[in-house]
Amino acid sequence: MNESIRAWGEAHRPHEGDNALDLACGEGGDALWLAQEGWRVTGVDFASAAISRAAQAAADKGLTVTWLTADLATWTPDAAYRLVSLSFFHESRETRHAVWRVAASAVAEGGTLLITAHAPDADPAAPGPPAHRRFDLDELVDYLGERWTLNYREVRREAVGHHAGHVVTDMVAEFRREASPAMR
Repeated sequence: MNESIRAWGEAHRPHEGDNALDLACGEGGDALWLAQEGWRVTGVDFASAAISRAAQAAADKGLTVTWLTADLATWTPDAAYRLVSLSFFHESRETRHAVWRVAASAVAEGGTLLITAHAPDADPAAPGPPAHRRFDLDELVDYLGERWTLNYREVRREAVGHHAGHVVTDMVAEFRREASPAMR
């Protein structure tokens, strides 16, 4: 479970029918939590084994989540979502830009694109993905362009797993899609 998703979700409780899209959902921890909180959730990942485990976890908890296996760089969403989440997606520049395009296209007017990532680190031995797979806020803002309101913060936390014992810094970028002039 990504604590940035939890914090956002606790501050933005769903209204009836609100939907969320969890891209690169892996085994579904964030998607499952959102479903427990009352969101209609779709989780998408390229790994069919991870999607199978996520579906089993949802069934075990009695939760309804739509699970899809797809290449996120070429997948086309069939709906607009109040929340689109992309957490710790550290791929090549070309791949991440393609997935950011998909993610941004799925956000409903007035909705949120929440991107959480490991912040760039000057230390090449820093825990997490290698430097060439990290990105900074400027790259993200330049790629997404206008019509977004940004709320950005950095969160320092204790690393887990094989990086335990280290402190890491996460970027949390909350982009809110502005309504078109006709909607105002």
